[in-house]
Amino acid sequence: MTDQDNEIRTTDMPERFQLRSIPVKPAEDDELEEEAEWIFRHGFSTLTISMQESTDYLDRGTTTNFSRKGPSTIAKIKEALNFMRNQLFEVPFIAFYRKEYVEPELNINDLWKVWQWDEKWTQLKTRKQNLTRLFQKMQSYQFEQISADPDKPLADGIRPLDTADMERLKDVQTLEELGDVYNHFLLYYGRDIPKMQNAAKANKKRLKKIKEVSEDGEEEELEIEEEEQKGPDLKLASRRDMYSICQSVGLDGLAKKFGLTPEQFGENLRDSYQRHETEQFPAEPVELAKDYVCSQFSTPEAVLEGTRYMVAMQIAREPLVRHVLRQTFQERAKINTKPTKKGKKEVDEAHFAYSFKYLKNKPVKELNGEQFLKMCLAEDEGLLAIDICIDLIGVKGYAGDQTYFDEIKQFYYRDEFSHQVQEWNRQRTLAIERSLTQFLYPQMAKELKSKLIAEAKESIVRSCCRRLYNWLKVAPYRPDHLAEEDDDLMEENQGKGIRGAGCSLRPQQAQDIENLKKFLTNKKPHVIAVAGENRDAQMIMEDMKRAIGELEQESALPTVGVELIDNELATLYMNSKKSEADFRDYPPLLRQAVSVARKIQDPLMEYAQVCSTDEDILCLKLHPLQEHVVKEDLLSALYCEFINRVNEVGVDVNKAIAHPHTQSLVQYVCGLGPRKGSHLLKILKQNNNRLENRTQLVTMCHMGPKVFINCAGFIKIDTASLGDSTDSYIEVLDGSRVHPETYEWARKMAVDALEYDESAEDANPAGALEEILENPERLKDLDLDAFAEELERQGYGNKGITLYDIRAELSCRYKDLRVPYRVPNTEEVFNMVTKETPETFYIGKLITSIVTGIAHRRPQGESYDQAIRNDATGLWQCPFCQQDNFPELSEVWNHFDSGSCPGQAIGVRSRLDNWCPGIHSHQVSE
Repeated sequence: MTDQDNEIRTTDMPERFQLRSIPVKPAEDDELEEEAEWIFRHGFSTLTISMQESTDYLDRGTTTNFSRKGPSTIAKIKEALNFMRNQLFEVPFIAFYRKEYVEPELNINDLWKVWQWDEKWTQLKTRKQNLTRLFQKMQSYQFEQISADPDKPLADGIRPLDTADMERLKDVQTLEELGDVYNHFLLYYGRDIPKMQNAAKANKKRLKKIKEVSEDGEEEELEIEEEEQKGPDLKLASRRDMYSICQSVGLDGLAKKFGLTPEQFGENLRDSYQRHETEQFPAEPVELAKDYVCSQFSTPEAVLEGTRYMVAMQIAREPLVRHVLRQTFQERAKINTKPTKKGKKEVDEAHFAYSFKYLKNKPVKELNGEQFLKMCLAEDEGLLAIDICIDLIGVKGYAGDQTYFDEIKQFYYRDEFSHQVQEWNRQRTLAIERSLTQFLYPQMAKELKSKLIAEAKESIVRSCCRRLYNWLKVAPYRPDHLAEEDDDLMEENQGKGIRGAGCSLRPQQAQDIENLKKFLTNKKPHVIAVAGENRDAQMIMEDMKRAIGELEQESALPTVGVELIDNELATLYMNSKKSEADFRDYPPLLRQAVSVARKIQDPLMEYAQVCSTDEDILCLKLHPLQEHVVKEDLLSALYCEFINRVNEVGVDVNKAIAHPHTQSLVQYVCGLGPRKGSHLLKILKQNNNRLENRTQLVTMCHMGPKVFINCAGFIKIDTASLGDSTDSYIEVLDGSRVHPETYEWARKMAVDALEYDESAEDANPAGALEEILENPERLKDLDLDAFAEELERQGYGNKGITLYDIRAELSCRYKDLRVPYRVPNTEEVFNMVTKETPETFYIGKLITSIVTGIAHRRPQGESYDQAIRNDATGLWQCPFCQQDNFPELSEVWNHFDSGSCPGQAIGVRSRLDNWCPGIHSHQVSE
């Protein structure tokens, strides 16, 4: 292990907190309040641009993308943030043991969203602080420059950085707005940054010299910053972009005479009326331009062209203008697509891009799911050209030809009719038009495109998580006659050879069936799992059921279920490095059989096998477009699903040591991770010890208090199996979901339910607990609400839900909350054995098949007398197969009786690419 690994392992902080790219930092109450409002506004209340399903598939049914959460959620988000940032509680701990503070508004998926948005908030806050420091440095530099010659008037090109700019930065709410403010800063002050940095270095050198010659120099006053840049002065970059050229020849003086500052135009745009009147300069634009003619701009028209460029750029960089236009663009944006020359040839009815081959003025708000990502893929393949614009294209009348430019140009307009005013209006209009068409529209289209792609990718990640959730939520298989038996009865060795028998070749079938019978009689499994490799699996199932039926009749075997299992996971495990390490001497087919058997025993445990550092889980088919999603984002989301489910089910650490294939579950326990989890197992193995109680996590495994609080409730100990084999105190609650911090309340509930006298000398709360576990119905009469009120009076806070959870847990310790296993339905079996999906095989799909023969219907007895005699030849013809060379009618009857007549042709036998046979009878010609 590296030094960093050791540090993560030993630090008393949940491992996932330490691994987050942006560290988890403690926060004051004011910041938590501000952050909670920000997360609610942006994470829970802001609608997506395209149509997306609810982000929370834990809710029943599908909902729209509109937030269902009210303002009361803000307080719950604040509580969750306080738990995460100040108390270092992980999401599962909050979801299971702090329900009163977050429910009903926030479920476990919402808490993960809060965790992710906290990272975004911290990133935004850090960047704002960095930019604020840059602003302050520039302010100080400007102040020094002006103070050096206070009587000198400010040049036209200098824009003082004032309090309004600082306030605007303070009010920034998104990274987009922060980018707007930064680009605005660079436009006006970018060329001064090297000068400012050189001046700062010169000041530091001067202060250092003063400090050296001063006898009693003040440390605080002359402190030199650690990040002092060493080396030569920064060279002033030669900026030769168009704006810098215009600025260098003083065109900003003429730009200021256009009548409105960019800020004023932005306010007009925001309020949708002319809040600021456009000021009119009393001279013709061309006349003024003559004063600025120079080598770079040799004519007045060239000067005006350059000035319009400056004004257009200033408007395009004004944060308020960008904010208003961004909202309007997202609201009104239309998408237009048309195929390229290549696309016209390749995009046919069977192509994924066919449904959007031609689009005209389709609002982006009507895009759904991952549709836009498919468009972009088609564009990347050179099949489509995509254009996103704000105005309708090719629509006449009914305001169809009214453009957004026509709407807003009036806000930079003076409503007078003199020639001079009209000339200035023309310059202003051209500047606005240029600002929109050259700068704002392309930038907003690019920004919107990236947002739509991000939403589409989030939709794919959600679909992948939903699919994995549906796999992991299934409980282990339980035969009806064994429902009351212990969970550990079904060990993996009972199913190891099943796949090998199932894959035997048909010519040796009789011997294979006999071998199978011997195997079943010897091992007596509870269930046989058959891998759904192909259509043969169904025939193998029938053979097995027949063999089991015969054994049942001979009373050699109790009832054994035969289940068809999807073998995608087993195939992946068979080819993984882990299976090679676990079963080095096994052939691949046998490794696959092990995985099939383990999957029906416990899907969660088997899926965790491939969720390793090798990232094998990404090889599972979770979504057709999953390879186009950022790998890290998908893995992170899938890990969350494992964390949720593992902590809901609980992990028996002693079982993980006894059965190494279950050890991959430990890393998902709340508070742990790959390093802390493996370290915990390593300590227990080194000491040849079992974990006999949760207290040993601290005393023997040296776990810190924070990590212990996070993980203790999710580590379960089978107290019944320990029995008399240990001298340690056995705490029966260690085998339940009850957290050690509430053990006393659980004991008190037991004592109260049994009406024991707590003050008696022989009072035994532990004995009361054991009695309650045997007779949990005694708990039903407890008044838990009164108990909760008493706890609140004693300063423990609201613990109402926790008390009800404790009662439920005492009634059934670590009850499996997963959905019971069910037999796959017909459609699922079809998809399993053909490897098709609803996306690859559907009504209307163009498919290819191989004709293997003609299908006939056997003739019925009453139809035998319908033979036809050909008068021309005198021969008889069969009415079904049309054979016409029978000299006598009796030979036609013999033809029927001997079975040589195949019957009437009713269709074409065919075989699809997926090896599915079929009979095609529709539109078959005679």
